[in-house]
Amino acid sequence: MVRGHLHPIFHSVFGVGHGPLSVQARLLAATLACGEGSVVSHGTAAWLLGLRERRPLDVDVIAPVEAGRKIDGVRRRFVPPPGPGEIELREKVPTTNASRTIVDNAGILNRMAMADLIEEAANRRMLDVPRIDQILDGPPRRNARRLLHQLEPWRRYKPGIHIRSRMEAKLLPLLTHWGLPIPETNAGLRIGGKRYEIDFLWRQAKLVVETDGGGTHDNPRAGARDSDRNRALVANGYRVRRIGWEELRDRPDAVMTELRALLRPPE
Repeated sequence: MVRGHLHPIFHSVFGVGHGPLSVQARLLAATLACGEGSVVSHGTAAWLLGLRERRPLDVDVIAPVEAGRKIDGVRRRFVPPPGPGEIELREKVPTTNASRTIVDNAGILNRMAMADLIEEAANRRMLDVPRIDQILDGPPRRNARRLLHQLEPWRRYKPGIHIRSRMEAKLLPLLTHWGLPIPETNAGLRIGGKRYEIDFLWRQAKLVVETDGGGTHDNPRAGARDSDRNRALVANGYRVRRIGWEELRDRPDAVMTELRALLRPPE
């Protein structure tokens, strides 16, 4: 028989014992306090899914019933209830899935924060534009038109496009916005019997763009491999441009102007 003290967490929900309560247990308690069928949503769901770094102080919850007293520490979100295909269990916590979470957050985040959220979803291979479109075809949602506009660049890329970093996720929409040709991403290129993997490759223009988000190429051995690869590429007529995170973040127009010039056919 387990003995312990009851500790209130939320209205009508208690913890047993003295150990510290994990964040996931607190989120689960919040859904229990709001009634059967409640799910974590909005900013809390974005944090739980790994799409945002900061966790809101109050737990965002969508509850199936309108009635009920206000619960300290819980922020009830009054939006259309998620359908069966819009919920998942993450660390045993019922939460809106990535597509539904993106739609919900579009109603509360500014444009820049939403761009970051979409980029992180793409980086984690959780961005499903057709599924988001299906959700937006349902009940009206706040800032739906803005979200559709922000998703437009991603419609030009094949489903399942392989993105390995936030840096790549930030560069792709900019290329589309500027009307530049769509590159091959993480493409294999064989030169002199060796196969190299390229972040962005325009074969016809013989242009290679490598992205550096910081830390990836700090390893001396990796740096040496990059130097060997760059020499091989240049020797075979390829132009190589490395783009850093700060450069793309702080001077995107200048970077895109340069890439447009490099991709322009020779006169």
